[in-house]
Amino acid sequence: MNKAMLIPVLLLLTATQAQAVEPPGPRPTVGERPAHALWISPLVTGSLLLTGPLVGGTLHVALPVGTNLQLSDQTDLVIEVTPRYARRRCTDDIGNCGTGRALTVSTAVAWTPWPRARGDGFFLQPKLSGMVSNEKDRPDADKGEPANRSTTGGQLTLGLDLGYRKTFARTNFYLAAVFGAAVGYSWNQQRKELDLGGQYSLPWGDTRRNGRIVDINMDILRVGFSF
Repeated sequence: MNKAMLIPVLLLLTATQAQAVEPPGPRPTVGERPAHALWISPLVTGSLLLTGPLVGGTLHVALPVGTNLQLSDQTDLVIEVTPRYARRRCTDDIGNCGTGRALTVSTAVAWTPWPRARGDGFFLQPKLSGMVSNEKDRPDADKGEPANRSTTGGQLTLGLDLGYRKTFARTNFYLAAVFGAAVGYSWNQQRKELDLGGQYSLPWGDTRRNGRIVDINMDILRVGFSF
């Protein structure tokens, strides 16, 4: 075979081999971000449940539960619901005693500017929160009478949280550290303007009031599961 015939044959064989080899497809994403998550914030509520009866004669039970619903690669819709129950024992040293019930609902958008694998990374979370509360007061302890007054109040706040989320290796369980603050207005609640107990349905104020409030987000730890 002369050189003139050899060149077309070699070109034909090269083209055939190139067609036989399929181009590589996109590589699978390692640690792809899950679309949803469920979490709880047990740190503060668990501490109040354990220490309340010993320190202030108060039983405090609450369950902060939240969910993240993915909106985009960088944003989540966050919904949190927290039912609370508190009961303060009447003693000579405590003027405010009785029971309290409250329900807090928050909605937020969590924005992760630099998302990492599986949704990890820093996030900013502006949120709107509302609370409805009901308190039943008791008279002096020595009278032993049942609660004689029921009062309903509420509050509405707008806040901003900053957090960081980290997923455990080879699992979908994660921890998120969160801290923030909120400002708003309170109606007919027994609390002060800045009142860490009042925001957890533990009345520290002397009288019920309407006015501006400042809340500090003390639920600094989330334990979650993504799916």
